[in-house]
Amino acid sequence: MVAPSSGFDFKPSTEAAACPGSSGNTASAPGITANSILVGNVSGISGPLQGSFTQGRDGVAALFDAVNAAGGVCGRKLVLDSEDDGQNASTNKSDVDDLLSKPVFAFAGSVSDADNGGVPDLVSSGTPDFGFAINCNRSESATYWSVDGGSCFQPQGTNGPYFIGDGTYALAKQGGYMPKSMAFLAYSIAISAQAAQQFAYVYQHTFGGTVCYEDTSISPVSASLESDVAQMQAHGCQGVYTTLDVTGNAKLLQALQQQNVQLPYVGTTFDGYTPTQIATAGQSAAQGLIVSVPFIPLNESQPMDVMYQQQLQQYVPGSQPSGFGFLSWLATQMMIYTLLQSGRNPTKASFLNALDSLKDFSAGGAVGPYTPSSHGVNLCVMDTVVKGNDFVRKAPSSGLFCGGTVVQASP
Repeated sequence: MVAPSSGFDFKPSTEAAACPGSSGNTASAPGITANSILVGNVSGISGPLQGSFTQGRDGVAALFDAVNAAGGVCGRKLVLDSEDDGQNASTNKSDVDDLLSKPVFAFAGSVSDADNGGVPDLVSSGTPDFGFAINCNRSESATYWSVDGGSCFQPQGTNGPYFIGDGTYALAKQGGYMPKSMAFLAYSIAISAQAAQQFAYVYQHTFGGTVCYEDTSISPVSASLESDVAQMQAHGCQGVYTTLDVTGNAKLLQALQQQNVQLPYVGTTFDGYTPTQIATAGQSAAQGLIVSVPFIPLNESQPMDVMYQQQLQQYVPGSQPSGFGFLSWLATQMMIYTLLQSGRNPTKASFLNALDSLKDFSAGGAVGPYTPSSHGVNLCVMDTVVKGNDFVRKAPSSGLFCGGTVVQASP
């Protein structure tokens, strides 16, 4: 009997030793043979946004190598087959279809701004998909499994409004540092612009803030964001929130520094939660950047934090720890735990039954309690802030803030 998830330590040695039954491996499901489990990954390795979307794949690769070195899952080697969708939805679909045809048992750690492309085929095949969803249709898919909820949702079969969790703003309001007027910046890429518009809508309509300036048509190849900084200053903005990537955030931080504009609040999504963000912007320019994350920060020595970073350093040297990478790693840990709960020879039915039975899963204490089968949105967050060469806790003073609610995010 595998220990309850609340008492499971998720070490590779524990996972290798936790196999139910003593012997008798068979080829029990598509992608599962007597000696291997084939898992797919489709990520935006190439494309206009460079560097953000390799992190999930790297996290899964590190975890698989660590578990395989300890003996695998019931003696089966975990095999990762990764493809690059070039951040294109059509290519994402063809990559997903190619991996389904092999077949893979599941997908793990896929990260791409084009992750909407393969969703219909994942659903029709009933193939589980573990990781962090960027697009809403993946977030609300019945085959999507995460440790903290999806990014947003729109009720299926409707053309109605989108909904997101408001934890980031609720925490800033509670902490007394949410600005009264804020600018919102995004790339001209559809999902970046959509996310910024959703954040702006919630800020204005749920929390009563003033949107002082909005630019959702920034090119990923823009030389600088000095004109946006000038506009924010002209409009009296007290803060700015971006859905840009590491490079775009760095250009903003550098432009703020060059023009000597000091805003009380400069925030971004957890795409910016990586040492690469500080290095790209320059340490002095990055000071004070606020990044909301749905997990205990990696500098606090929480056991899962430590294990993720150690495995990444050992098995994928040179890969930087990150928000996308950590959430993908945690979701894949959940996949492995569920495999162990599914019997020595898992079937798709036994695996899905085990997933449905997970309640208040906290991934070893790294995230807030979440029931994966709810297919909800993220409500537990905390804010980190750049100080020196690291991201340190800003709020709450301990643990995670789980006081967010689901709110309407578009007209």
